[in-house]
Amino acid sequence: MVPKGAEHKETKWAKHAFTSDEMEPTKNPLNSKEVFTSKARLRQAYRNAGAVEIGDAYERGYDPAKERAMEEKKMVKRLVDQVRERLNG
Repeated sequence: MVPKGAEHKETKWAKHAFTSDEMEPTKNPLNSKEVFTSKARLRQAYRNAGAVEIGDAYERGYDPAKERAMEEKKMVKRLVDQVRERLNG
């Protein structure tokens, strides 16, 4: 604990050691009625709408075709699991 009004030496760097979630009020480009001041909530709204935030993903090797193929494999696996469950259930 640090006495009120006193600043401990570790707290000087700690104030700047994290990235804030707050941002200027920003309209959701997918739904102009929504305005966000939280980066996390805006990103969650993107995910809920099925959108993908690109950013620097292409630089890190993002390949939409690979992503689609992975999603299709997951979908097929879920369907096969559902059929097996119904047949065995």
